[in-house]
Order: sequence, then C-alpha cells, then structure tokens
Amino acid sequence: MKEYHQYPMWDASLSLEERLDDLIARLTTEEKIRLIPTREAAVPRLGIPAYNVGGEAAHGVAWKGEATVFPQPLGLSSTWNTKLMREIGSVIGDEARAYHHRDPEVHGLTLWAPTVDLERDPRWGRTEEGMARTQSSREKCRQLSSKECRGMILFI
Repeated sequence: MKEYHQYPMWDASLSLEERLDDLIARLTTEEKIRLIPTREAAVPRLGIPAYNVGGEAAHGVAWKGEATVFPQPLGLSSTWNTKLMREIGSVIGDEARAYHHRDPEVHGLTLWAPTVDLERDPRWGRTEEGMARTQSSREKCRQLSSKECRGMILFI
C-alpha cells in the first residue's frame, strides 16, 4: 500500500469535509497554486494525478479529435425536444468518457455545457452558446439544458 493511502483524505468512511480539510492541510502553497489552472499539475507525494479540468462541450467534444458535432445550442433549443437533448447529452458524455479512458491526464471529464441563461445580457458575447432568447422561453430552455446535462452523466 502506498504511504499516502493512509492519509485521512483517502479514507472513504470519513465525511467529505474531513477529507477535504486533511487534503488542504497537506498541500503546500506551491502545490495549491499548481492546481489553479485548467491543466492541474500532479501531486505525486499525495497520490493526486495530473488532471485537465475540462473543456467546452456546447456542441460536442470534436475539439478532442474524432467525435460527433452537434448544432449550436440555440439551434438545438429551437427543437423544444427534451428527449433529443438527453440523447445528445448522452452522446457527448460517452465520447468524452472514451477520450478520458484513452488518456485521463489529457482528457478530463469536467465539461462546460450547456450554458444556461447567460445570453440575457448581449454584452456577455458568445450568445450562440446559450439557448434562451426571451423571458418566456427561459424556463423551457432550462428544462432542455437539464436533460442535456442528465444525458452527459453516466449513471442517471
């Protein structure tokens, strides 16, 4: 057994808060700083592998390589089809997990999608990444986004 597995942070019988408190106490300031970017450095002495926090998945994960490309979220939301959104989310999640299994230090599982309701202020930019355009459509778009997210999650 690796020495670090004896640390409380690895003890699944403890509460998440206790485990996190132990982890944070063990990390040096330099290690904490190296965990800030989206490409987090490994902390071998604690058994923490490098991790790529994630990437944009608003219309798939084709930026990783060969994968399905879906229309922009505004176009998808125009279908008003929650079943379709769940299926699309499932494909995105499956493809992201396939890339993660090939190389987990390069392909993380934290996906940035879908954006919900950020386009209500056009100064934000990138409004094509959001689904809603009007106050009356926002609730339906939240439902569509919820289904897409549920599709991306493995066990729901």
